[in-house]
Amino acid sequence: MKVAAAVASTTVLALGLTACGGSGGSSGSSSSGGVTTMTWQMWSGSEIETETLNHLSEMVTQANPDIKLTIQTSTFPDYWTKLAAQASGGDVGCILGVQGPRAPSITSLMLPLEQSKLEAAGIKMSEFNPAISQALQSDGQQIAIPYDFGPLVVFYNKDLFAKAGLKEPSTTWTVDEFEADARKLTTGGKNGYGMFPTVDQFAAWTLTRTGQQPIDASGKLQIDTPGMVDTFSWLQGLQKDGVIPQLPATTDTNAALNEYIAGNTAMVVDGPWQYGNIVKTAKFKPGVAVIPVGAGGGTSHIAGSGYGVSKSCKTPDAALKAIATITGPEAEKYLGEAGRAYPARTAQSDAWYVGDLKEAKPALDAAIAKSEPFHSSPTLTQIQTVFQQYGIPALNGQQPAADFLKQVQQQAGGQ
Repeated sequence: MKVAAAVASTTVLALGLTACGGSGGSSGSSSSGGVTTMTWQMWSGSEIETETLNHLSEMVTQANPDIKLTIQTSTFPDYWTKLAAQASGGDVGCILGVQGPRAPSITSLMLPLEQSKLEAAGIKMSEFNPAISQALQSDGQQIAIPYDFGPLVVFYNKDLFAKAGLKEPSTTWTVDEFEADARKLTTGGKNGYGMFPTVDQFAAWTLTRTGQQPIDASGKLQIDTPGMVDTFSWLQGLQKDGVIPQLPATTDTNAALNEYIAGNTAMVVDGPWQYGNIVKTAKFKPGVAVIPVGAGGGTSHIAGSGYGVSKSCKTPDAALKAIATITGPEAEKYLGEAGRAYPARTAQSDAWYVGDLKEAKPALDAAIAKSEPFHSSPTLTQIQTVFQQYGIPALNGQQPAADFLKQVQQQAGGQ
């Protein structure tokens, strides 16, 4: 199945049987004939992801015949922009996708999930990974129920590694080894490594090379330090030498992943939630490796996502019942086996390691064991926007690393 290079800015899909008929105004829900229909907003970057959401929607109606969902999807970057625009007009859905790093930026939209409400819906937070559960809190109050988490990893093309006579990466490979492999794999019209400039991607390299993230633990942007400049300069050098391909002017954050899946680049950094998509669509044997070990120790950052209820939802109890299903044991097992998510429920985490996904266990276990939370900020959306806007021409060598990162710091960091 072909991966969609970019989903339409906003696609409304009639999921969950007859789940259509509008959002019921600003409430994101409507009722008719004893059936509550609610709008569920989520990001999607491929047909496979959309099919997965469709399946989860059907699971909700099977478990709760009086609940049906209409799902609205956007590409990941468009999701946050659209959500902000809808919020200003009071027109958001009942159920909202929430990514841990971006939770602080949308806390004002979310209904705090009180313990009594969670218990009434049959949700026990003790059954979820504590790190991602905490990432989806605001001031100690749960605002979303997690469904996945995981560290960034390196996906590589096993066929190209074999053709180049290279050993497959170990769980202790280094940044120097990564670079040497990437340079050797840059041949015959193929590039050794593909990258799209997002703060998340950049943080994978700054953390392993310098031990620091572009945003510190307090939420303060520190993206123009000497270590950050040195790391971006290193990436620019890889692009200048053809290891990283020339980047097109696009807002599609899946651009590098799509080039990897197409077999045009040998390696790419992304999360385990992409592995099922890669296995099912790539025409080569993919592998999974840890982020290479650098001077900073080889630590990877970890993040995850979940679902919460908007404050404007007029049927919050029904929304939480739906969330209990789409984050429940059966759904988590399904997501894990499909390779769509590394389950946030600890009892279902091994569901990810089935079939073709079994080979990834050593690398993913090693990455999880040596990871730290992604440092976020209430202004992360603004930081990402500025970084991506200027990051493409900068990575293509049109601006010195120091000037680019200083520009991001000044425009998004208030300094």
